[in-house]
This record gives sequence, structure tokens and C-alpha cells, in this order.
Amino acid sequence: MSSNLDISYFTLNNYCTLEITGKRSLELIQGQASGDISEKTQNKDVLFCDEKGFVITNATVINSENLEIIIKDDVAEILKRELEKYSKFYKCEIGVKEKIILGIYDGVGFTKTTAMPKASNNSNNNWDLLKLLHFDVDISNAMSLKNRPNEFGYNLEKYVSFTKGCYRGQEIIARLKYLGSKKNTVAIFKDLTADEKNELLKVGKEVFEIEVDNIFYGQYIFKSFENADKLFKSKLVASQSV
Repeated sequence: MSSNLDISYFTLNNYCTLEITGKRSLELIQGQASGDISEKTQNKDVLFCDEKGFVITNATVINSENLEIIIKDDVAEILKRELEKYSKFYKCEIGVKEKIILGIYDGVGFTKTTAMPKASNNSNNNWDLLKLLHFDVDISNAMSLKNRPNEFGYNLEKYVSFTKGCYRGQEIIARLKYLGSKKNTVAIFKDLTADEKNELLKVGKEVFEIEVDNIFYGQYIFKSFENADKLFKSKLVASQSV
């Protein structure tokens, strides 16, 4: 267990919450989120996906007095629109709320919460880079509905319940778990030139590119990583099997 000295706090300025109201709000979100939110919890990490298993966004669901979903600002309207396809059947209302979001990193894992805000000297960029390097990136507008969970490198044990009832995208995500054999590799490179990107695209697929502190990081997925590793080893930042 980490000591208090190991814990870093981040004030996340580009995040917000979706607030779900209505007597059947829990039932609505339980049928959409990949994790089990039936128990009251301050922060349950989940994925919201479409029927084909493409990730709309990762999120933190808070099931306490109200049902709240912590996400990045620029993906809020996308998730709201997707949930509103079903909310009318549950007589629920969905609103975007601006709140102070606290990010916590304890040296092992990440937590996002609206509770107990703390002063922090850590920037959003530090949070984004830490999440990126742990293959736990928070989805932005540009990434939404483009890739499946394994292509992001997400830890499915963290985000998915394989014992709860049905939810949107369940069949595809279950296949990733039970039929996957970790034959692919996800890898992050920094400051690739256009020619280097083209070389990588010959042997893999680009998942996304983000800029952090004026450095561009690109994540790719490969069926065979050996060639990519040899090509640009000096620009490789992190990799893992999926």
C-alpha cells in the first residue's frame, strides 16, 4: 500500500460530470456501462461503448446521493447524445455539470472524484502523461468511437465486470477477454516524423496521437512488434502486450 508521501493530487480543469436524474437512473446506466455500478461507490471506473464495442469514452461513475459520470469536457456531448437514445425509456434526464474534479495517483493506480478537493501544483499535462504511459488514457473527442478497448491497452479487469447482466457492447468486449491471447502489442512513440509514421503504418495501426507539453505522442497497435521496435527504438516510450 502506498504511503501518503507517494500520493499525487491533480486539479483536472478540462473535466466535467454528467448528472443522471430519475427514479430509474441506476437501471439506465447499469445497462450502458461495462462495470457493475449497483453498489453505492464514490468512484467506479467503467467504459461506455457502442454495439460494435467501439469506446465512446472511459468514465468514473459516482453512485451516491446522485448518479454522476466524470468524463472529459469535450466528450460530454457525445456521451450525453448516446445515453439519450435510451434515457427516454427510463424517464431520466441528463445534464452536463461543471464541477471541480480531483485526480489522484497513488503510485499504482488512478482515481477521479468530486469529493474532498485538494490544492495541487500538478497540471493537467502531468496527469495526461501519467495516464498515457500507463495505457489508461482518458478519452477525448478526437478518440471517441474510433477504437475498441484492447487497442487503447485498457486493463479490462479494472473497467469491466464479466459477471453483471447485459450492457451495450458486452458481446464484443467478452470476446476480447475470452478469445484474446495477447498476440498484439500496443506501443507509444514520441515526436515521430511524417516518414516514420508512414513506416509504422506499414506494420501497424495508429490508435491516436496527443500533444503533451509540446511533445507529440502516438499510440499504435501491432500484430508483430519486432519490426517496429527495431525501426524506432530510440523513440519508443512504452509498450505492452494485449
